Amino acid sequence: MVQWVVLAITVIILGLLIIWKPLYLVPLLGIAVALEISSTWYPDLGMIGKALGMVSLTRFTSFALILAAFVRVIFMREMRQKFGAVLKDPLTIILIIFLALGAASVVYSADSGKTVAETIRLLVLFAVFVSIALLMDKDHSLLPFHAVHWAALALAPLSFYEAFTGNLIWQAQNLMKEHTLRVNTTFVDPNIFARFLILGIVANFIIQLYTREKGTKLFYLASLSILLAQLVLTSSRGGMITLVAILIGALILLPNRKAVLWVLGLGVLCGAIVLFIRPDIWERMTLVFKNYADYNYQRLYLWKAAIAIFKDHPILGSGLGSFQTVFLRDYIALKNVADGATLSHSTILTIAAELGIVGLTVLALFWIVMLVRIFTLFGNSNVYLSMFNDFHNEYYVGAGYFLWAAAVFISSQAEGRFFEDPVLWLCCAMLVVLRFSREYKVRLD
Repeated sequence: MVQWVVLAITVIILGLLIIWKPLYLVPLLGIAVALEISSTWYPDLGMIGKALGMVSLTRFTSFALILAAFVRVIFMREMRQKFGAVLKDPLTIILIIFLALGAASVVYSADSGKTVAETIRLLVLFAVFVSIALLMDKDHSLLPFHAVHWAALALAPLSFYEAFTGNLIWQAQNLMKEHTLRVNTTFVDPNIFARFLILGIVANFIIQLYTREKGTKLFYLASLSILLAQLVLTSSRGGMITLVAILIGALILLPNRKAVLWVLGLGVLCGAIVLFIRPDIWERMTLVFKNYADYNYQRLYLWKAAIAIFKDHPILGSGLGSFQTVFLRDYIALKNVADGATLSHSTILTIAAELGIVGLTVLALFWIVMLVRIFTLFGNSNVYLSMFNDFHNEYYVGAGYFLWAAAVFISSQAEGRFFEDPVLWLCCAMLVVLRFSREYKVRLD
């Protein structure tokens, strides 16, 4: 009964937002991504549930975004003009090429059923991308940063509760089969929680650039310590590597180097405190350097399988979504753990295996387009003249979304979700929004 009540409340709230405040569905998506646990909140919806895939707040919010945008495209001429502009954007075009390549691979795929399913999933995410680009405008471009930042901070009490009581509130799919207790709060995987916390840290950097009050700046600086402490509690090695890479990127792209250095200092302090209380975390973090093969045996055989598939299908790969099928059918001998993973955990290797050199080329073009967009925003915003005193510069926002996309990409080399992550599509959509001229701006709030 409770699950049906939660479902009714969700539908009512989303319905009201679709009608009156569709723009706020975008930051809600950022919050929903943090609530993977929401898949346990809703009842079995039968055929509807199967059509939706995993029923969660993220999925409901995604479809609400698509519906809100679709209705407005039909009834608003300005929206139809904006829709045309979105489709002509170079970033949209490269995403369409990737989707087309994946869809075309059904012709030769080793598992056409999974290729079709993966294509449909990416098409839904592409529709979310277009919807966000249509519903958002430049004036509200900081909303997703605020939403993710506050969501990450809101999870802190739960993180500390799990860390110091040893009680994990959710262990979906029995992923926590490790000696070290790894905090995951409302996420399936501690590594994904670590990724979300890094998004919160980046959001903190960007928000600080638009904050003048010293008291507020001190609050955001202080909140970094909370985010960093949570990150250490995840015991995510990939998360730590991603954080270092993103901090280097922030030093290059953003002017608030003091905040970045503050993170480094706080990171050492918070890490030392947490590790003093939980020395087992330090043990786990250092084991990888002692004998990589012994402590990453599952990733190693998955990497070997991906490279083998790529060598056998170098040009076009084995077909979108077919890695698991091909691995179990042709390369099962590489699997040296009885209950080990069978899904690829590296985005680059997955694309290499499933879409070959052509897929890797499209991935490279995607990042080239992203970099060109950032340099374009830099030039258009005259950052070189007002780097340290223009608090309304669109380049800062664009750099933030670029760093978000980079964080998702870097962490996906150890976890595997890149094009499958809604945050990536949100970043792409916001970079498209920032490029629009005022003639395509439609106020929806």
